Amino acid sequence: GIFCALSHSATFEGWQASARYFSVVVIIITSPNTKLRGGIKPIMKIIMKVLMVAAVAIALPGLAQANDWLLKNQKDPNQWVMPTGNYSAHRYTKLKQINKGNVSNLKPAWGFSTGVLRGHEGGPLVIGDTMYIHSAIPNKVWSLDLNNEARINWMYNPVKGGKYPSGITMDRVISVMCCDNVNRGVAYARGQGSGKGTIYLHAADTSLIALDAKSGKVKWSVVNMDAGVGNYAVSASTGTG
Repeated sequence: GIFCALSHSATFEGWQASARYFSVVVIIITSPNTKLRGGIKPIMKIIMKVLMVAAVAIALPGLAQANDWLLKNQKDPNQWVMPTGNYSAHRYTKLKQINKGNVSNLKPAWGFSTGVLRGHEGGPLVIGDTMYIHSAIPNKVWSLDLNNEARINWMYNPVKGGKYPSGITMDRVISVMCCDNVNRGVAYARGQGSGKGTIYLHAADTSLIALDAKSGKVKWSVVNMDAGVGNYAVSASTGTG
């Protein structure tokens, strides 16, 4: 028999994992009395096929390209384009206006409450002059105008009539979730041209919902899994669920 294993080592930064090294192990198992028909050539052909499949498996992740706009603007300290700041999940800003010398002088300018008394594990996004905030179940999303003391531009609630887009009730989704009814954040991507951004919400029922960043209208929605049998989701920004 022939056994093939593809393994990799990964480094973890925040909630994201990045595979760095791959190795392929091929083991040929035969009994002591086994005679190989046609010699070693047939086995070598099988091994070559296995290695080709492994090579494709290693190369495919490299074909996935991140949104070019995000790659550029994750370096802009005036914006916060991902819940963790950048793809390396540094959660660090280079802004220097607030420092250890003046932090004690800070006073509240305005506040905003989601009204949801559950875990909020994902940071807000800041795209230009707009802040996007999400909540735990029912996974509401808000767009706030930072030039007008966080005036609400729009609000989206995926739960209507007690049900998520998948048709599963919110109560059923809550019953299968572990570790509180949290959500770890929405994601943003910029399309072609200015003002064509999209906010992606991975709701707790596993629905992936694309919202127009300017209007909050639903562009499309798709269900990944059946929340009725115990599946659930917590993030569009980190790919966890």
